[in-house]
Amino acid sequence: MTEDHVLLNSDKRELRKELIKFIYDNDVFNTALLSALDLEIYDKSDALIPKLNKAIRQSILNSDIYLTNEQMECLSLLEDNSLFISAPTSFGKTYIALEYISRHIDLLNTIVFIVPTVSLMNELRKKCYKYFGKIYKIITSEAELELNRQSLKKLMIFVPERINAIKVKEYLEDVSIDFSVYDEIYKLNSNFEKKDSKTRDDSRLIIMNYAYKYLIENSKKMLLLGPFIKDVQFGKSKLNITKYITNLNLVYNEVNVLEHDSIKVNNYNGKEFIYFKSPDSISNFINAQDLSGLKDVEYDTDIIDWMCSHVNKDWYYIDYIKKGIGIHHGNTPLFLRKFIEDEYANGNIHTILCTSTLVEGINTPTDQLIIYDTPRTTFELNNLIGRVGRLNVNSPKKGRVYFTNDETNEMYQPDDWIDLNILYEETDILSKQSEDEYLYLDKQANAELKSKIDMFFKKLKEEYQIEKQEVIDLGIEFKILQKFLNNLAKIQQADNDFEIIRIIKNDIIKERKVYLNGIISERYSFYNENVDKKYLSIDPVYLLLVSINSVYDVIGAFVKKYLMANKKDVNLFIDTVFKAEEFVKFQLTKIIPIYELFDSHNLLNNPEFDRFKQCIHKIEMFNSSNNYYERILFDMGFPDEDIIELLDCLEIKKDGLSIEEKLIDLYDSDVYRKLSTFGKRIIHGLNNY
Repeated sequence: MTEDHVLLNSDKRELRKELIKFIYDNDVFNTALLSALDLEIYDKSDALIPKLNKAIRQSILNSDIYLTNEQMECLSLLEDNSLFISAPTSFGKTYIALEYISRHIDLLNTIVFIVPTVSLMNELRKKCYKYFGKIYKIITSEAELELNRQSLKKLMIFVPERINAIKVKEYLEDVSIDFSVYDEIYKLNSNFEKKDSKTRDDSRLIIMNYAYKYLIENSKKMLLLGPFIKDVQFGKSKLNITKYITNLNLVYNEVNVLEHDSIKVNNYNGKEFIYFKSPDSISNFINAQDLSGLKDVEYDTDIIDWMCSHVNKDWYYIDYIKKGIGIHHGNTPLFLRKFIEDEYANGNIHTILCTSTLVEGINTPTDQLIIYDTPRTTFELNNLIGRVGRLNVNSPKKGRVYFTNDETNEMYQPDDWIDLNILYEETDILSKQSEDEYLYLDKQANAELKSKIDMFFKKLKEEYQIEKQEVIDLGIEFKILQKFLNNLAKIQQADNDFEIIRIIKNDIIKERKVYLNGIISERYSFYNENVDKKYLSIDPVYLLLVSINSVYDVIGAFVKKYLMANKKDVNLFIDTVFKAEEFVKFQLTKIIPIYELFDSHNLLNNPEFDRFKQCIHKIEMFNSSNNYYERILFDMGFPDEDIIELLDCLEIKKDGLSIEEKLIDLYDSDVYRKLSTFGKRIIHGLNNY
């Protein structure tokens, strides 16, 4: 076993920072000093030794890229062992994984990547298609895996929820996982969210650890990646994992303080992120802005026309995009997030108002970052700053970071790295969902908890003939299953779909927000309910979403019903619809595996469950399709209308082609010309590969 490499030297880090700044400002370098500070990548000398060193470091994956000595060292360590890499964001951790694959293509047949977000999954899919698309089947969904089961070489990229699917795990258990990569491993931290314990999502924490557990138990070799982690333990792994921990940062970021009240949107000449803690904080900021003095940027008018006709002409996103400003957070529609990311990369959008959804979700470099709201932790702050000033040896450019209050300034500690405590590796049960931690992460429960769980599953077996393993296989949350059983009588007695949806939302999933505060008018009573008419009821929005299956039609229904609604109210409602859409997709759908479990045992054949079954089918249709292409197209950022247009065309194209190849075949066809500008841009980008 090789020794761990822990290279955390704050004095060396500061010297390195000053040297990079000097190089940036003067374009002057000293070969010996660069070597002493691990900055050989900046060496442009024509001397023989630097030239030979550069040739040795040339990437096999991309001949235009030269690896750092540290990246080369990581590749060497990975030859003999699994590897954990902790380094600042600019280190190039993901590129090491891709380079390793390129050097071992003949040996690696089944490769699995785990990334935390769909945005990262889609971004990585594009990279892997570019580099490996002619060798590997690139797979990002269960349905896509089914279609390509017979292919020898597969490169699978999943968010944790997708690798936990039964069919995916069953397939992987029949083959050998030659190489797996778990990116952004800090998301597994058992104490990372403690400062925000009231709102933290322990269910996702357990899902992510469950995926980690599966991979670390079933992979021949594993690469684990994360930033700003000073130590981690892998006590449960059978793998021999070497640690490479370094504070090597190859970029220079200048940190300054601005007055909070001075932050305004403008025609910034560069690329800028403004970070907010939440979508609501962005909305409050927007309400205080005046765009009248800002010049318009040039856009294809089709983009604006499409957004007007498919969302609403008064949608504030349109006003901001016209000025070269994007809005990006978890409730922004996925196709629009993708558009904003692409337009930012090519320079048409210069500023993005964002939450951590953007900053942690993609690898787009930025020139300037303004921290408008104080992040939750020093770790989060360091991770945000790490997104600024990415490495560009040929034309280096310093990054600029601005804090807007003393709290953030005091929080900034570049050397304050975390000890990563992976929940699965911990002995004790630590999450709020203790039952799920016991069931899915093989934890030891105390006598009281074990007795509670055992009694529950004994009763489940006696009354419904359902085994505990069936629940685990479907990934059902214990508390949601409990609440479902507690509300069976109410479900049977419900008179209409609206009541069923409300029971699922309020009593089973436990989302109790009932009214949309802020829209205050009697004319906004959406349903004739015996409630306080000062506020718009939210619950009908969920019913409309799962019934109409289009956010645009739901928005249209509101605007049609309330013709006198002002622009602010319309936008508040639009924000609510997109937020509700996310809830339906990622929360309300938690009822589906419970339905599948009970239906498989013929427990819902009573006519009293007919209305419930109809509602479940509506929720299923909202989030899935029998056509496997639909999920992939959605992940790639196609709007719903484009997906409908593309499905039949993709189906009739010959088998054996990847979805990327099928889309490229459509380039400049009649079907292509019918697509929105959003869809055309995606296919155009693929065609340029």
